[in-house]
Amino acid sequence: MFRNISEGRTVYFIDKWQDGMVRIKNRYIAVQIVPYTPTQTLRLNDHSLAKCLLQNVEKYYGVYGLGIIEHGFRVKYCNERTKIAIIRCLHRGQRFVSSMLPLITLIGDVRAKFRTLYIGATIIQCNKFIIKHQKQFLDRVMGQVESAKERQDLFKRVMELDMDR
Repeated sequence: MFRNISEGRTVYFIDKWQDGMVRIKNRYIAVQIVPYTPTQTLRLNDHSLAKCLLQNVEKYYGVYGLGIIEHGFRVKYCNERTKIAIIRCLHRGQRFVSSMLPLITLIGDVRAKFRTLYIGATIIQCNKFIIKHQKQFLDRVMGQVESAKERQDLFKRVMELDMDR
C-alpha cells in the first residue's frame, strides 16, 4: 500500500512494508525527429507526439508496456523548428520508451524516424544538452540567412525553451 506525500517538487511514496519513503525517479529522453524527405513539414505538438508514442508502446509491448510507462509519461518540450523533443518517463519505463523509438516510422501521416540525442536523470542536464545542441544547429544555419532581422527571428525561434507545461 502506497501513500503519496509531496515535499516541494519531489514526490515520495510511503510503503507500509518498508521503512521510510521511496523517491519517484524520472528519466528525460531528448530526441530529434528526422523526416525521411526533408521537404515535408511536421506539425509537431506535445499532444500528438505523446499520442503517437503511447500508441507505439502499446503496439510493440502490449498493455503491459503501456501500463508501465503511462504513469509519469509526458512530452515536456517540443520545438517544431529544430524538431527536438524532451520526453519524461519513470525510471522503470525508460527502457520501454528508448527501445521503441527506433521502431517508429510514422508520426501522424508523415514518414519520419527518431534519433535519441540524450538520456538523463534531470531536466536541467537535458536542458543544458539541448541548448548546446541548438547552438550547434544555429552555427550551421546562420550562414545561410542574409538579413540581421531574419537571424534574430531564427535565434528566438530556435533557442526558446518553453518548459511550463
